[in-house]
Amino acid sequence: MPISSDRPDCFLLPAVDAAAIRTRPDRLHLVPPDSGTDASAIIESHRRARAARDRRDAMGCLVPIAGGLLLAAVAVAVVAVLRLPVRDAAIAVALLFVLGALVIAFFTSRALPVAPVVKPLPSVLIHPLVVAGAPADLPAQDIVLASRVLDERDRAEADLRKARADAQLADEERYVPPGDRSNWYYGPEDLPGLQRTADDAERRSRDVAGRLGIVLDADPA
Repeated sequence: MPISSDRPDCFLLPAVDAAAIRTRPDRLHLVPPDSGTDASAIIESHRRARAARDRRDAMGCLVPIAGGLLLAAVAVAVVAVLRLPVRDAAIAVALLFVLGALVIAFFTSRALPVAPVVKPLPSVLIHPLVVAGAPADLPAQDIVLASRVLDERDRAEADLRKARADAQLADEERYVPPGDRSNWYYGPEDLPGLQRTADDAERRSRDVAGRLGIVLDADPA
């Protein structure tokens, strides 16, 4: 029987909270061993963090809009007094609304103190192969260990795949302008070291899985 959210120390996050930490809602989380908290407290901390983000975003939108509306209302009153043509009046009101929103947004961002970022309580993201192939009663410390070594294996394999693809490129295709941090490439000379790292990570993951009774060939969740 695979590990599931039926365990008191395992849980799933709502989709919106899972997306906020860049994972999927079907990924199982584990309460960190010896953390002194529980699953419900961690889930609630994600809800509070989401509410704080929503309030911050709302303030960032509503305050400038209110400022724009106030200035637009003043413009409407002035236009009524001056009896401008409808087209000119509409342009003036629209421009003053935009100007008011921009000015208020600028001064608000400088005047208001930066609110501390509310962070959710930490949890351990369980590797899908551990979820699918580990005994349902595997201790939490062993779940953490197995997930960590499998994550290391996945990263090593991903690096090796990229290095193999990069090795097929010509030198001019691997050129990165100075200061450009958005692109990077492995060179052919990196392949042996990355291959050794991937082999070591695979061997370690197999050793840990075998010792803990985890079936790595099980279909991941």
